[in-house]
Amino acid sequence: MKDFLLILKTEGSVWTDLSPEQLQKHMEHGNAYIGNLVKTGKLKNANPVDKGSRIVTESNGIMKDGPFNETKEVVAGYFLIAAEDIKEAVEIAKANPIFKDIPTKIEVHPMMEIGGN
Repeated sequence: MKDFLLILKTEGSVWTDLSPEQLQKHMEHGNAYIGNLVKTGKLKNANPVDKGSRIVTESNGIMKDGPFNETKEVVAGYFLIAAEDIKEAVEIAKANPIFKDIPTKIEVHPMMEIGGN
């Protein structure tokens, strides 16, 4: 098994843009999806990302930090999963029910293994 980081990207204030009924349905879908990943041993960690994130950059020796989003796209959350290969990781990402509720992109990143236990 190999680890993969799934980064969920959406636009706007995802959680506050949903009606209470939509949010409830989304939570039910998400809980079922997460429950299945736990049951199959695929989920290592997952969390939504709260507002207030910062971007740290360095240019010509000057460090800056700030909310410098040049797009409306925001990181809404992540999943750290275990999968046999990138193909399985992509299938796990495609099965995420967030696509039913919220316009979303999911980036699938293979994690590099570094020796040294």
